[in-house]
Amino acid sequence: MDPIRAVIYGVGTVGRVMTRLMVEKGVLIVGAIDVSPSLMGKDLGTVAGLGHKLNVSVNNQADIVLSENRADIAVAAIFDEMERMYPIYKKCVGNGLNVMTTASEALYPWMSSPELSAKLDRLAKKHGVTVTGCGNQDFYLVNAASLLTGLCQHLESVTLRIQTNTENYGLEMSRSVHVGESKEEFARAMRESGKEPMNFMTFCLESIINDLGLSVKHIEQRLEPAIADVDVESRVLGKVIKKGFVTGTLQTVEITTIQGPKFRSEGSFKMFPPDQEDTKEWIIKGTPDAYMKFGKLDGAFTTCTQMVNRIPDILNSEPGLITIEKLPKLKYRPYPLHYHVRKD
Repeated sequence: MDPIRAVIYGVGTVGRVMTRLMVEKGVLIVGAIDVSPSLMGKDLGTVAGLGHKLNVSVNNQADIVLSENRADIAVAAIFDEMERMYPIYKKCVGNGLNVMTTASEALYPWMSSPELSAKLDRLAKKHGVTVTGCGNQDFYLVNAASLLTGLCQHLESVTLRIQTNTENYGLEMSRSVHVGESKEEFARAMRESGKEPMNFMTFCLESIINDLGLSVKHIEQRLEPAIADVDVESRVLGKVIKKGFVTGTLQTVEITTIQGPKFRSEGSFKMFPPDQEDTKEWIIKGTPDAYMKFGKLDGAFTTCTQMVNRIPDILNSEPGLITIEKLPKLKYRPYPLHYHVRKD
């Protein structure tokens, strides 16, 4: 196979790191899309900090970039919600591109957005391409837990505790967890959304439950604002978050299954001090119990390393909306990525 050809759709934190890592693994970047006026016309290699140009200019005309540059895959890192991302998926898929995305709902959207998921699945199959949500959640938040339950003869419960510093993930994540809003603005956003607030960890637990062959019986979600007790500066937003304003969200999910095992997640997605590390902790109760904790994580970087290693799996996959628990196990790719793609 010739080198994989890719389009970067969203030249933010993830898009820039992905550019560097993909080039290192032999991927040919043929297009870059972003709506930021400050990036228009700039060379992607310069923007991504490669140290050399790629002769690919950042463009805000997605239709032109996608139609005029033959590519195998688009890396889309923009919004989280399926509703906001669907038009982007549609553009990419309609031009024959596979899609890998950091959008959190794409991790497992079958329960939260069943109609759009089915629609996207049909569209991807029609065009013979695959759409997959992946990133840091791939190993740490789905596959690690599934593997850990493999120690058990009997499974009673699975609990995830996660701490994520939003300052490490860029502007869109900070906005998605309402950093900088007043308590009143947060409450109004919850009322005006017209639906139950999106909880990232729900998608993770649903994916694990599906992977284990279990069935959801009931879901209970809670989403609360984390409030600053002192003034704190946000590097991402470029301003001081005043005492009493929102610094992120505290999310809790409890899921019962028809078969019995219970699943729970407790997460803080907020601004933390720079020296406070991201952590992910799994507590398995059963026969036997099991425990695993990940610390000292550079979540933005490992999001990208996992996505890069997933590219051959996505290109090798059957067409459709394929969630990560359906893909082969995640593993290191020692060669340029096109050597790991099947020729058939």
